[in-house]
Parts: sequence; C-alpha cells; structure tokens
Amino acid sequence: MSNTNSKPVILYDYQNTRSSSCPKNFLGDFSGYLQTDGYSGYNSVSNATRVYCLAHIRRHFYNIIAELDEEALKDSRAIIGFNFCEQIYKLEKELRESYSSDENYYEIRYKIRVEKLAPLLDEFIDYVEREIPNALPRSPLGKALDYAKKHLPGLKNVLLDGSLEIDNNAAERAIKPFVIGRKNFLFANTAKGATSSAIIYSIIETAKANNIVVEKYLVYLFDNLSKIDMQDSDSLGNLMPWSHKIPEDMKIKDKK
Repeated sequence: MSNTNSKPVILYDYQNTRSSSCPKNFLGDFSGYLQTDGYSGYNSVSNATRVYCLAHIRRHFYNIIAELDEEALKDSRAIIGFNFCEQIYKLEKELRESYSSDENYYEIRYKIRVEKLAPLLDEFIDYVEREIPNALPRSPLGKALDYAKKHLPGLKNVLLDGSLEIDNNAAERAIKPFVIGRKNFLFANTAKGATSSAIIYSIIETAKANNIVVEKYLVYLFDNLSKIDMQDSDSLGNLMPWSHKIPEDMKIKDKK
C-alpha cells in the first residue's frame, strides 16, 4: 500500500505460497522503503530499505500485561517495554494533531523525530539489551524481547524520512475487508478466483481510499472500458481512481 500522498493506491496480490520469491518477484528491483511485519521473506527484496512496524512489537508486550492484575503489573518487566511503545505512539499522535495540516508536515515530523523519537528508540533498545539475558528464551517475555531486539533497529529507519509511518496499520486495515470477505466466499476456492478477487478488491479499495463513491465509479468504469483501447496505458490511466479526470460528482464531499 502507498499512502504518503493525496493519491493512495491499495494493491492486492495473490500468491499460493509464502516463499521469499513472492515479494521478490512482485516488487522486482524496487528500491524505496518497504514497511512490513517481521516476516523474513521480505528480506529477498534486496534493494529496499526495511522499515518495521511498532504495532507488531507492541502486541507482544501487550499480550503479556493484558492478563495481569494490578499487583502483578507492578513487578512486570513487560510493562516497561509496553510503556516505551505507548510513549512513541503519544509522540506520533502529538505530531499529527499539531502539524498534519501544515504543508511541510513531513519535513517538520522528520526534524522533531530526530530530536525526540531517536533517543526514545535508543532507550527502548537499551532496555531490551539489559533485559534479554535474564529472560527465559521460550517465555512470553523472552519471545517479546527477542522480537523487539530483531526489529527495533529496522524500526529506526522511520527516522530517515518524515513521510514514513511508525507502523503499517494502514495496510492492516486495508487487508481487513478482503479477509472478512474470504471467510464468507463459498465459490472462490481456486488460484484463478483468488487472483480475480485481488484485482477487484484493488480497484474497490483504491477508489475508497481516494474518496470516490464505489458504486458510481464501477458503473463509470464499466461504461468507459468498452470505449477505449485496452492496450493504451494513457486511456486506462485516465479511468483510474486517482485520475484528475474522474467526474467530481463521484467524489465524496468533505463534511464541513
């Protein structure tokens, strides 16, 4: 998913395995930032700069403390890791609320992150390094610390560009409609069907992300696809959800 500008694109891709060759073949020689969970298969995209997800790191610590009562929390070492995550999210929220309407938001966020987020991440890493020797490797805390140790350095890459997000929750939200739908599909049980679904969902979710009324857009798309040369990339591009040629009456108006 691309969502660092006003024209987001949501693209689904079906693969029948979790092989590292899948992201490598799909992304080719892509050389930008690639934000994901900790799945090692994405390492095959050798030219990309990996950016890890704070939400996945936080989840490991949260799952530990969620089951603890108030007294147990006082002695928990996991609450420290969880609190680091909360501090980072608090800073990110303050940045959004204070500067997101500024046209130089990403530049401002970059500068403040270098000043405030960088030392916070370093403290988080130091905590993990101190705690991990004393934690049982297979215990919940040991696993949480191990995951954090492996992925916090990659999370620090968020400091390289102010347009990068602290987690990949936008992509997680984008995949949710497809996952929910898949549970109810009684007929799309083949690779061909899954590929077709991925294409359809890509169109629909990208239209939604660009504030277009999906029903109107689909009618518009079907009407106009029959009128153009399908081999003409410019003509196809003019029909895409992000195109400035999409009629205004299909767009969702901002509520004042």
